[in-house]
Amino acid sequence: MNLNHSLILEEYDSNQEIYKKIQEIVLNRINDFVALAKTKINSVDYRIKARDSLALKLERKGDKYQSINDITDVIGFRIVTFYEDEVDKFAARIEKAFDIDWENTIDKRKIYNIDQFGYMSLHYICKIPKSMYYDESNPMINDIRFEIQLRSVLQHAIAVLYHDTGYKSDIEIPKEYQRTLIRLAGILEFVDSEFVKVRSSIEDYKKRIKQVVNNGKFEDIELTLDSYLAYLENGGFKSLNERIASISNMDIEKVSLNVFLQVFKAFEFHTLKDLDDFVKKYSDLAYEFCVRQFSSTDLDIITNAIGPLTLCIVFSLSKGLGDGVLKKILDLVYGERKNNERMAVKLANIGKSMGICK
Repeated sequence: MNLNHSLILEEYDSNQEIYKKIQEIVLNRINDFVALAKTKINSVDYRIKARDSLALKLERKGDKYQSINDITDVIGFRIVTFYEDEVDKFAARIEKAFDIDWENTIDKRKIYNIDQFGYMSLHYICKIPKSMYYDESNPMINDIRFEIQLRSVLQHAIAVLYHDTGYKSDIEIPKEYQRTLIRLAGILEFVDSEFVKVRSSIEDYKKRIKQVVNNGKFEDIELTLDSYLAYLENGGFKSLNERIASISNMDIEKVSLNVFLQVFKAFEFHTLKDLDDFVKKYSDLAYEFCVRQFSSTDLDIITNAIGPLTLCIVFSLSKGLGDGVLKKILDLVYGERKNNERMAVKLANIGKSMGICK
């Protein structure tokens, strides 16, 4: 190791506290980006380059560097998104927030010809602007550059693949293996773009379902979680719940009704029309059932599950399914409780008194 390399390593050692402060500031800002984006990401990684790694880099490329500040990736961050189009969304936020060294920033996604495939990532070389953070006693915080890498999870897979196989090292890889790596990179790039298309198609489907449901056109709409949620947003069991609450002037607490989808599928409801017809046909009976159940109680609060639950109860009893099925429904909705069996018998008895049971 020559004298210049030793001096650079000494600078590196003396800058450790500054590096940690820069890392803290930048990481907080990146976390703000993630929160504002309102989208899940795969990971945010960060590191200060290890001394041994820096020494190895100086051995390989030492002639390029006169001081530690010439090395732009001593402090590094990596944001890995799930989808490739989200890379550019985060890139826009980084460009707005930090001072960008455009001369050393590189978009490796744009270096390939149309018939080439390989390692793809967006690498920004940045500095912290004074508008973000400034300490007059420590101005180096605004002078030291750092790297932020952006890539999708599949682009990251390609990068790991290349790194682990030594493809980007000084070791010469036989052409047959190079060809295999390039083909794999092409496949992953294709899959990456297809995932974006699938996500967009699903989002469009959800929007169409909401629009159709809002228009009250339930025919031929398959009963799925998305269509069921759209049905709930469009009113669902609200009217029935409000009628039931009026029996004893009870308040309604909101809970998730997703569990009932499993019950409705067990009832062999295949479309939203099946569900809507069920609600219309049994709502009056469900209300009368609740009158018998609650009129002599002092309950002051119920959940919005009471409507769909009572519909399931009167439907089951009208089909002659009995208290055994009622217990299974109660177990599913409320969890397996000791008094579910007793409650199921009580509900079945109310049904018998009303002449519901076959």
